[in-house]
Amino acid sequence: MRSVILALFLFSVSTFAAQTLPDKYYGTFDLDHSENFDEYLTAKGYSWFTRKLVTFATFKKEFKKGTAPGTFDYANLTSKKDVFYKGVILGQKFVGEGLDSTKHEITFSLKDGKLIEDHKPLEGGDAKEETYEYSFVTKDGKEYLFVRMEFNGVEGRRYYKRL
Repeated sequence: MRSVILALFLFSVSTFAAQTLPDKYYGTFDLDHSENFDEYLTAKGYSWFTRKLVTFATFKKEFKKGTAPGTFDYANLTSKKDVFYKGVILGQKFVGEGLDSTKHEITFSLKDGKLIEDHKPLEGGDAKEETYEYSFVTKDGKEYLFVRMEFNGVEGRRYYKRL
């Protein structure tokens, strides 16, 4: 009985550890357009001025293979601030800086073929928990990296084109 439990445990650990970022996510993506994003920022409590700054900023996302096996590097590049996460392992929490310049507990994971990025602020202030859901969609004959976010039932959608 012990050997069966041990075998199941080792199988589940190896399955979890073997999870890697699908190849289709690797690359650089430039923000093409958004839907309902101002409404999403309003629901989060951002002022008109802040919403306009965010709306007019440029955004790029980069996913690169990490130096260690099973890892990747992520960059969120904006005209206002850049954030970089190196050596990300799916399902493993780490502390990184958010776009709001505060420390966040961040986890990237895969769920139903989608990449999920969870942020939990670790410092006081107005920052709230956020989840970004990445997938690929085809719209008007073009493929986009699609990022979905939701706050209090208000959904924002952003479409990034591959460079």
